[in-house]
Amino acid sequence: MKSSDVPSINIVGIDKIVHILLHLFFTFFWGITLVKNGRLSSFSKVVYVSFFLSFLFGLLIEFVQGYFTTSRSADVTDILANVFGALFAIALLYRFKEKIEI
Repeated sequence: MKSSDVPSINIVGIDKIVHILLHLFFTFFWGITLVKNGRLSSFSKVVYVSFFLSFLFGLLIEFVQGYFTTSRSADVTDILANVFGALFAIALLYRFKEKIEI
């Protein structure tokens, strides 16, 4: 689907807000899953792996948009928004660490 066929929402910065929120939830829930899985030996490893997976996924999406689509382009500011979302998630994971770990 071409992006020109999608109805537009005229809210300044909505794209970056969506990137932040998606990576916030993505990283947070991945972190919870990794804690509950119990295969990683420490909470800090859970945090690093969650962040790395989120970052890698964001890079992959931007790479695909830049090289394999005709109606989308890669954007460095999208990657930065992804990183901010993941960092917010990491802060939340540390904030609720005691409630997450069993």
